[in-house]
Amino acid sequence: MLPLFALACCVFLATQACGQDQSNLRGAEAHPPTGLQPSLDVSATSTWPQTEPSLDPNGPPLDMMITKSMLYAAGLKHGVNPYLVMGLAWHESGWQPTVVSSAGAVGIMQVMPATAAADGPALLHRDVNLFDPGDNIDMGTAILKNNLNRYKNDLAKALTAYYAGGGAVADWANLRADCRRYVWAVYNAAIMFKEGKGPA
Repeated sequence: MLPLFALACCVFLATQACGQDQSNLRGAEAHPPTGLQPSLDVSATSTWPQTEPSLDPNGPPLDMMITKSMLYAAGLKHGVNPYLVMGLAWHESGWQPTVVSSAGAVGIMQVMPATAAADGPALLHRDVNLFDPGDNIDMGTAILKNNLNRYKNDLAKALTAYYAGGGAVADWANLRADCRRYVWAVYNAAIMFKEGKGPA
């Protein structure tokens, strides 16, 4: 329980830091992240990321494992790297389905109701209930895939559009500092899951 609490604190602190403006980023944040293939060819099953079942009796709770399975399945369904979907969802909500942000974003993927109302029929060809975890994950992953398509698999631009809308998208050197921090936070969370260090 303590590692999960510590991870939640890190996510909270990273989120708080997004509001601070630091125009001169140094170190890793000076450049966009690389090393994670954002999109997948869903017809080539050999490229799917592998997962190992946990037999540890002290392993994660069942609800976390179910959420992880749903995120993984949504990634495959939409052709998005499942670890990227997991990392985005973890950074957005800590995989909590009942979270509503101060701006009104809902659920595991923190989707705005107006976005779901417009993009649900356009991307999923149906209306969605953002309070249903399956719908929320499906909608958020579809939005991410749409962003990846729009920005030709540019991870930084796709994540910036998810976070702050298309108007905030720019080349890395001209990207707002909070957007750069967001991109790196999601990327680091995705790598955490890829390396098997996530909570589930």
